[in-house]
Amino acid sequence: MADIEWVLLRSFADRLQAELLGGFLANAGIQASVEGTFEAGVLPGVTGVRVMVPSDRLDESRQAAEAFDGTREESPTPVPGT
Repeated sequence: MADIEWVLLRSFADRLQAELLGGFLANAGIQASVEGTFEAGVLPGVTGVRVMVPSDRLDESRQAAEAFDGTREESPTPVPGT
C-alpha cells in the first residue's frame, strides 16, 4: 500500500469549523484529517487547526469545501514526512 501524501485544504482558528468540514468531506467519501489545536489565550486560536486531504483528492476536496462554505482557496501545502 502506498503512503498517502497529505496536503492542506483549509486552516481554521476554530476547531469546530475544521471538524465540521472534516465531517462534510467524510460524508462526501473523501478521507480527511483534522490536525492541530485551539488554545485560548491572548490570541485565541493562534496555533491553528488544519484540514488535510490526500493530494490525489485535492481538486474534489476543494469543490466539496467550496460547497460547504462558499469559499474558494487555491494553494495546497504538502506536509513533509507524511
